[in-house]
Parts: sequence; structure tokens; C-alpha cells
Amino acid sequence: MRKYFARNWPPGPKASDFFQAIENSKTSLSRMFSNTSDSQANPVNLSKVLWGIFVIALAFRLWGVTNPLLDFHGWRQTLTATMAYNFYADGMDLFNPRPNMINSIYHFEFPLYTYLVALLYKVFGFHEIFGRVVAIAFSMGSLWFLYLLGKRYFDETSALVACGFFAVLPFSVYYSRTFMPESAMLFFSISAVYMFACWLDTGKWSDFIFASLFSTLAFLVKLPTLYMGGPLLFLAWNKFRGKIFYQPRLYLFVAVILAPPALWYSYVARLQFETYGGGNVWLDMLKDVEVLFTLRYWKLMFWTRLVEKMFAFTVFPFLVLGMMAASQNKERYVLHIWFFSVCAYFVIAAKYNFIHEYYQVPIIPVGCLFAGKFIADFFRKNTTGTWNKKVWLVLIMIAFVPIHSIYKLNKRLNYSDAYIKIGEDIKTNTEPDDLIIANQARESPHLFYYGQRKGWGVTLDQKLKPATLTEYVNKGARLYVMVGGNLEESDPELNGFLKSRHQFLKQDQRITLFKLIPQ
Repeated sequence: MRKYFARNWPPGPKASDFFQAIENSKTSLSRMFSNTSDSQANPVNLSKVLWGIFVIALAFRLWGVTNPLLDFHGWRQTLTATMAYNFYADGMDLFNPRPNMINSIYHFEFPLYTYLVALLYKVFGFHEIFGRVVAIAFSMGSLWFLYLLGKRYFDETSALVACGFFAVLPFSVYYSRTFMPESAMLFFSISAVYMFACWLDTGKWSDFIFASLFSTLAFLVKLPTLYMGGPLLFLAWNKFRGKIFYQPRLYLFVAVILAPPALWYSYVARLQFETYGGGNVWLDMLKDVEVLFTLRYWKLMFWTRLVEKMFAFTVFPFLVLGMMAASQNKERYVLHIWFFSVCAYFVIAAKYNFIHEYYQVPIIPVGCLFAGKFIADFFRKNTTGTWNKKVWLVLIMIAFVPIHSIYKLNKRLNYSDAYIKIGEDIKTNTEPDDLIIANQARESPHLFYYGQRKGWGVTLDQKLKPATLTEYVNKGARLYVMVGGNLEESDPELNGFLKSRHQFLKQDQRITLFKLIPQ
């Protein structure tokens, strides 16, 4: 038997095989980063590399795609998902997005993303996975236009490396698979720059239409993307210089891309003023600038988020070195303008950038382009002969990126199904048209989304008054839900009122439920 296995068992790997594999990898890398375009000298099929990057990007983004919307940023995801569900359930009126929390004010971006998801609901039924699928589809489109930009301003190899980073960086992956409009915003931002540059080259009306469409949709989907006016203005100036003010089609372009956002956001501001009073909620972004005078803001924004979370530590040095590379092509500096325009947005809207980490996501694509440029140039210079320590160090730094991403994503994709169970309790104890009162530590759309009911959100520190509760009952509230806490201890007055006037249903560590009886 031993002799049989000795004759027939395949031989194990030898040390020479390992080193030969390394040599083959070195040869492939050297060919990929070679400056020559001769197919005999450089047989590496770069189109296959691009397809491989697409597959890797898709694999990362499909991780946890079937999870409920209760992972790290469940608050924003369930709020967005509520809008999509309400289109599906209440009517496909594009110009009337509806939240479930009646007394809450939100910044209603143009609901293109949620409307697309609702259309899929109409065709295939309500399955929240479609929200992630639409986001991933936009992300794949972003990857393609990033490749085109990399080819335009650098070369194909730089473009591939940039796409490789974009495919696996932790925040690039996470926020391109969430039920949020961020992925759509990135797609329209990247494609707007590329198509605008193409239009300036060709002057074709087809390019004009696409440039206008992508630009105005970027502003509509997320109003803060107005900072993309920086790179667009630079491209126009680089093309026309002093004659920029004598270009009728540029005036037409500006009117076309700004008119729809102006109409939409003025419409939303008017509705919010009529409903709630007060000022324009979008102007709140420019308030509370005192956060700029704290060390915590700068550390959080430019170390914890930019260096660690956006660029996984090791990509950030590549980004900086790529930005410092000299260039004879002045148009390339549009990428610098793009990068610093986003940084300016961090400061101008300091309060909201400080609160929400996903506000910094727009800096990732342009950062990847700079990093791709440096890596491509570095390997061209350093892989023609024997690899030195610098090459191995850079390879280790690159290999660290997907490892870091997997670690970060694994933590962010964890979730609790508590709100799903609470939602089932809500649906069991109410009719579809009933309204609810949700008493929570902070206003949260989770409960309304998974309960599929509309109603009023009241925070625990607001101390819901019996008179206010009665007013809500008269308007259709049929269930009181307290999430967490102990009502008897935190609000004895409300607890006594509910027990005396309404029907107690349930109390455990998660929730307290009362059926509300109209008087």
C-alpha cells in the first residue's frame, strides 16, 4: 500500500516551485507596468485585468447583500428604504416622497434612487435586497467611469490600479452596497467630469446631453455635490481661458444643470416651511462652525476617517505622492481641483461632516486616481531588474488594503434583529392604516420601517404629555411603543395615564406596548 501511494500520489510542492511562482509573478507585474505597447513584449491582457477587478469589486459588494438594513448605518438605510417602500405602497408620485415619521423634518433629496428601487418592487415584489442591488449597480458604473478617467488623465495601467483600490477600499465597498443614495451620487459625479471633458473635446451635442444629465442628477441626488462645480469650472477655464465668458453653450450648460436642482430644492424648502415653519433645513449645514476650532474635528476628519477609513492607512501615502507627481498636461490638475473642492466641502459643512462619516465618501474616487498614478509609475521604474526592498514594501502595503477592508467590513456588517421582532409585534397589534406612537431614546426610522406603519416619533427626554398622546390618538394613533427603558420608572405620569385609559399589551426588556383606545 505504501509503495502504491509512493508511485501514484501526486508529488508535493517543492521549494523551487514556490520561488518559480514568485518569478512568474514578478515577470507578469513587470510586463503589466511596462511602458511598451508591443503585444509581443507585453502579453498581459489588460482587459482581463479590468474584468478581474470588476469581479473582485462585485464579490466584496455582495458580501452580506441579503442582510436586513440593521448593520452599522441602519438609521440612514431604513429612512431611505421607507421612502422607497412608500412609493411602492402608496403610489408612484415621484414629486411626493414620504417618510413614516410624521413630525420629523428631513432633507428630501430628489428621490431618483428610491424611485428606481420602488420600480423594482412593482415588478418583482417587495424585497429590500433590491435597494442594495441598485446601489451596487451604480457602483459598478462608477468603476467603469473611473477607469475611463484614469486612462484619459494618466494611462491604462494607472486606471486599472485606481480601479483596484476603488474595488476594495473599506468605505468604497460599504457605502456602495448600503440602501442609501451615496452610490448613485458617486456615479453621477464621476461620469459628469468625464462626459464634460469629452464634450469640451468634441463639441458634440450627444456629449453635451450626457454631461448635462449626469451633472444635474449629481446635484439633485445630493445637493452638496455642488462642490463638483470646482472641477467642471477648471475644465472650462483650461479649454477657453480668457474666452470662457464668450461661450454661449457654457451658459446653456450652466442653466441646464442648475435649473432642476434649484426648482426641486426650493419646492422642498417651501413644503417644509409650510408644514413645520422655521428656516431652510439645507442652510443648517453652514451653521455651528465652532466645531472647526476643536482638535477633535481635525483628528476625526483627516486621520480617523480620511487616512484610516477612506484609504486604509497604506493607500494614503500613495495618494499624496501621486498628487505631487509633475505633469506637463495641465488638464490633469482638474483632479487636484476635484480633491480640494471636496476638502473645502468638509470645512464649509463642518457640522454635518463631523456627524456623518459618509459625507466624506466623495473623496475616494479621485484619491484612488492619484494612488493609481503613483503605483503605476513606481513599478515601471522599479521592476525592470531585481526587486529591491522598496518594491516588496509597496507590495506589502497594497496587500494590506483588502485585509484591512475585510476586517472593517466584518465589524460593520454585524447586526441585531431586534427591530425586526419589534416590527412583527407592531404589525400583529395594528391594522395597516393605523398610526403609532414610538417613544425611543432617539428618533429612529427602524421601528417605523420594519413595522410598516406611519406615526409620531417622541424621544424619551421629551416626556410625552398625556394631552399630546390624546391628540395623537384623535388623529389615528392606535399603538404606543416604547423601545428600551422602563416606562414606570422614567415617566410615572404617562405610565399611569396609559394604564387607566388604554389597554396594556406587553412589556419585556425590548418594548412596552399599549393598545390606544379612542375616547
